[in-house]
Amino acid sequence: MGSPIAGRTHRDTEGLIGFFVNTLVMRADLAGNASFGELLAQVKETTLGAYAHQDIPFEKLVEELQPVRDLSRQPIFQVSFAFQNVPQERLDLPGLALCGTGGEHVTAKFDLALFVSETPSGLRGAFEYAMDLFDRGTIERLVGYFETLLEGIVADPGQRSSELPLLREAERQRLLEEWHSTEVTGSRDCCIHDLFAQQVARTPDAVAVVYENQALSYAELDRRANQLAACLRALGAGPDVIVGLCIERSPDMVVGMLGILKAGGAYLPLDPAYPAERLAFILEDARASLIVTHSAMLTRLSESAATRVCLDQDWERIAEHSASMEVGTVAPENLAYVIYTSGSTGTPKGTLITHECVTRLFAATETLFEFGSADVWTLFHSLAFDFSVWEVWGALLYGGRLVVVPFWISRSPESFYELLCSQEVTVLNQTPTAFGQLIRTDELKRQKLALRWVIFGGEALSLADLRLWVQRHGIDAPRLVNMYGITETTVHVTHRPIAWADLDGYQGMPNRQITPGSGDLCIG
Repeated sequence: MGSPIAGRTHRDTEGLIGFFVNTLVMRADLAGNASFGELLAQVKETTLGAYAHQDIPFEKLVEELQPVRDLSRQPIFQVSFAFQNVPQERLDLPGLALCGTGGEHVTAKFDLALFVSETPSGLRGAFEYAMDLFDRGTIERLVGYFETLLEGIVADPGQRSSELPLLREAERQRLLEEWHSTEVTGSRDCCIHDLFAQQVARTPDAVAVVYENQALSYAELDRRANQLAACLRALGAGPDVIVGLCIERSPDMVVGMLGILKAGGAYLPLDPAYPAERLAFILEDARASLIVTHSAMLTRLSESAATRVCLDQDWERIAEHSASMEVGTVAPENLAYVIYTSGSTGTPKGTLITHECVTRLFAATETLFEFGSADVWTLFHSLAFDFSVWEVWGALLYGGRLVVVPFWISRSPESFYELLCSQEVTVLNQTPTAFGQLIRTDELKRQKLALRWVIFGGEALSLADLRLWVQRHGIDAPRLVNMYGITETTVHVTHRPIAWADLDGYQGMPNRQITPGSGDLCIG
C-alpha cells in the first residue's frame, strides 16, 4: 500500500511554505498466521525502514522498477493510507475567528484510500473510493468490517491474524447458517432412475412426455426405457460406461436418456446441430463405444467406430428385450452423464457428473420450489446444455409433464409463446436473453399464462424489462428466481428469489448458496 509522508526531515524546513510530500510504498507479510502483536511489530520495522529512505522520490522508484503502465490504475499500489497528525491551530484576528475545514474531493486518486486524522475527540476516518469499482453500499460494509476488526484487536491483541473477526454476529449468522445450511431433505442413496421408478409406481397412467401430437405415459416411458436398457446391457453397457446420445428432439430423446441410465451407463449428449468434426472429437475423447441415435444421424456419425443403436429402424429388435427393470449394480457415485464445455477458451472438456450430484440438487431445492405432479415443464434447451438436466428431471422425478419443444419452435418466440399457453406450462427455465424475446411477444399477444415459476440461468440477469411485465400480469405473475451454476457444479449452485424491491433497481446482487458440496466439487 502507499502512504504519504510530510518529507520535512529537517527542523529548518518545518516552517517553509511548499510541497515536500513524498509517497512511501510498503507491503505487509501475513504468511505464518502471526498474532496481531507480532504482525504489528513487523509493520513497525517495515515502516521505520521506509522512513529511513523517504528522501527517494516515488517517481524515481517507478522509473527504476519500470512496472507495466496502465492508465486506468496507479503504478505499484492502488490502496492508500494517510495519517494526518498536523496540529490544527486556531487563528484569531480582531473580531474574527478562523478555523480550517475539509474540502470534498470529486475525483479519487486511488482505487481506495483511507484518511485518518487526530482530533480532540479521538481519531476520525474517511474513505475515498473510485466509483467505477465500488458503490456506497460496498464501502459502508467495508467500514463495518474494519470497525469489527479493530474491536476484535482491542479485545484480544494476542489472536492470530486468521482468527480476527470481520463479520458482525448477525451477518455471520446469515452467511454461515441461513445461507449455508448443510441440512438437505431427501435421500442420496439412490440413483436418478430409481427415483423415476418410484414415480412410475405412484402415477403410471399420468402423461410423462409430450411432443407435438405424441404423448407417453409414465408406464409407457418406463417400459420403453427398460427394453432399451436391456439391449444396451447386452452390447456392453454398464456402470461408468459412456454411451453417446445423438437424437433430434422427440420422445425418443427422453427414452434414450432414461434407457442409458437404467443400463447403468452415463449418457453423453451430442447435439445434432454440432459440426461432424466436433461430434467425432467428443466421441473419441470420451471413448464412447455405443451410440443411441436415429437413422437420420448415421451419416453425421460416420467417423466414429462406436456401435450404433437406432431407436427408429432397430426398435423391433429392441422391443424383443424384457420390459421389466433388472436389478442393477449402479451406485449413486457412478456416472450419470458427461457434458462437454463449449470450448470457447480452448479444447472442449468433458465434465463427469454422478447420480448423487443430481439427486442432491433436487433434494436441496425441494423446499424452495415444491415441484409436483400438477407442474408442466418445457424441455427447451439442448441436452448438451446442462440446463436440460434441471428441465427433464425436474418434471419426471416429481410426476410432472415434460413438453419437448421442437427445434423450430425454440427459435420462434411467437410459436414458443403459443406453446406455453396451449400446454399450460407452469415451470419455465430460460436464459435472460430468450425470456426478453418472450416478454416482447407477450406485449403483443397478451394471453393468459399458467406460469408458476420462471427460473433464470446461463447469463447475467438484468431486470430492466421485467418491471412492466410483472405489473401487467399482477397477481397472476409467476415467481421469478435467478439461479446460477456451471456444468462442473451440477446445473445450479445459487438461488435468489427476485422481489419487487429488486425490480426497482436490480443490478446483479449476490445469489444465495443453495447448499455446500459436503466434500464434493459440486452441489451434489
